[in-house]
Amino acid sequence: MNEIELNSNQQAGAPGATPSLIRDLLTLAKARVVSLLVFTAIVGELLAPQFWRHWSGALAGLVGIALAGGAGGVLNQLVEPSLDQHMRRTRRRPLVNGRITRGWAMLYALMLFGGAVTVLALWTNATTLVLTLFGTVGYGVIYTLYLKPSTPWNIVWGGLAGALPPLIGWAAVGAPIAAMPILLVLLIFVWTPAHFWPLALYFREDYAKACIPMLPVTHGVERTRAEIVKYAVATLAVSLTPALFGAGLLYTLAAAASGIWYTGLTIRLKRMPVSIEMDQYARRVFAASISYLFILYAALIGDHLLQMTGLPLV
Repeated sequence: MNEIELNSNQQAGAPGATPSLIRDLLTLAKARVVSLLVFTAIVGELLAPQFWRHWSGALAGLVGIALAGGAGGVLNQLVEPSLDQHMRRTRRRPLVNGRITRGWAMLYALMLFGGAVTVLALWTNATTLVLTLFGTVGYGVIYTLYLKPSTPWNIVWGGLAGALPPLIGWAAVGAPIAAMPILLVLLIFVWTPAHFWPLALYFREDYAKACIPMLPVTHGVERTRAEIVKYAVATLAVSLTPALFGAGLLYTLAAAASGIWYTGLTIRLKRMPVSIEMDQYARRVFAASISYLFILYAALIGDHLLQMTGLPLV
């Protein structure tokens, strides 16, 4: 989930746009990525048993996730300004353009991280704090420093950090670890490659110039498109497993329909001739993947609420 900031980065650097400190701080913290992390954490909280009895922990968990996710975003950009300047998607970021200095960015990251640790330590529990720290270090350090520059499968293994928020949200309300939050983590984990690689296809020339070994650069377009389809199918399969652990008919139907829809998009992408049209379609598939995840998690919430009311469609 670490590339959803595409639109915000482009808007910030659009011709005629007026840079502002607030916009730059949000860009540094990857606010759009963080918003998706918070959304999936909310789902984890709402699905947890008796979550309403732990509203203070739930709120603190969301604040902690937002602050920690922002710190991870800043760390990511602190490491990569020399790479970001080669990418159309990132070359207008505030660190690349010098609108914010590295020193101030480091201070900003420390403030966000310190705030996250304080909030989680005071108002949640040890499990929530440890999981959040693992996610922040996993993305800001392990993925950025080691995985991204060294292996084309970086997004597969690095995606685990971005997959943790549902489990963190579940833990924040004091619920013991169970099968459902683990499935939610697994769902995001297998969704992430099918979400990110279409964007990597679109920007493959930029990644090549920046010497970043993304899959389209190292293994080519055909292999990348085949992997996208494979992970889309895997996401569809995993998305149906919550039905075995309490999810009802509403969610199952939504997961099946949206999974077939998204898999169909990836199959069409795979069959297209390599061209500018394919590149543009890959970008649309990337955007559709975000809608797909939102549908799945919104359906889980809707299904859960229906079950709580005792209505028959479950």
